[in-house]
Amino acid sequence: MAKVAVLIPFFKHQDRLDRCLNCLKAQTFSNFDVFIRDNSDDNIYYTAAINEGFEKYSADAEVKMFLVLNQDAYLAPDALQILVEYLESNPDCAIACPIQCGPTRAEVAWGGGLEAFPSGQHRQGLAVDFTEPSETYWANGAAMLIRASVVREVGYFDRNLRFIGSDADFSFSARARGWRIMVVPDAVVEHFADASGDAASGEIAKIKNEDMIYFAKKWITGDIYKALSVEGPKLSNLSVKFTLDQLKGGLADIEKMLRKS
Repeated sequence: MAKVAVLIPFFKHQDRLDRCLNCLKAQTFSNFDVFIRDNSDDNIYYTAAINEGFEKYSADAEVKMFLVLNQDAYLAPDALQILVEYLESNPDCAIACPIQCGPTRAEVAWGGGLEAFPSGQHRQGLAVDFTEPSETYWANGAAMLIRASVVREVGYFDRNLRFIGSDADFSFSARARGWRIMVVPDAVVEHFADASGDAASGEIAKIKNEDMIYFAKKWITGDIYKALSVEGPKLSNLSVKFTLDQLKGGLADIEKMLRKS
């Protein structure tokens, strides 16, 4: 049986954490350890808290999966078992995600990640319309089960994304290596707004903006490559397009030659 390390970043709301832990105790799947990073006094924010959990368990060969879980995310009793079984049955899947619902489970607040920039857009709708597992662009960091081998392959969450974006960033990094990210609607978690969002709202807003600027530089504008590479300062959108066109043309010529041989 796979062993799961559950990673929970905790910030002040003890009642939410208590309910989250009670839901974990009620799981039909029981082979897990729980790591709680208490951010109440020295708030290192979401990404760093999760990375401490990765660091604690990544060298443990018995840990096959990581469940990243917000303190205000309340798993249905069979949710973890369903997610574990899905990963075990689908070796090309890096992350299995539950659907996120309100208390009645009638409506889905997150059933897949759509746009990731400049803010995350969620696939939403009636629960009855989410019946089959479906691929998603990015996993939602409030509740997601990650294959441990993918963490060891891709690395930890990008520490430059302190509060938001690290879930989408990790998802894109995994997908770029050929992994799939899946939503498994039979697994349900009740989840509300971010429990840490009410702390020092001005500071949080600043960090969120900084996170999205970094995300754009990494994935959209190419500024990070330009800063780190020898040829970066010389690159322009036009020069990159010209070089890509040359490479694509060369590839077409090679493929044509191979078909003739």
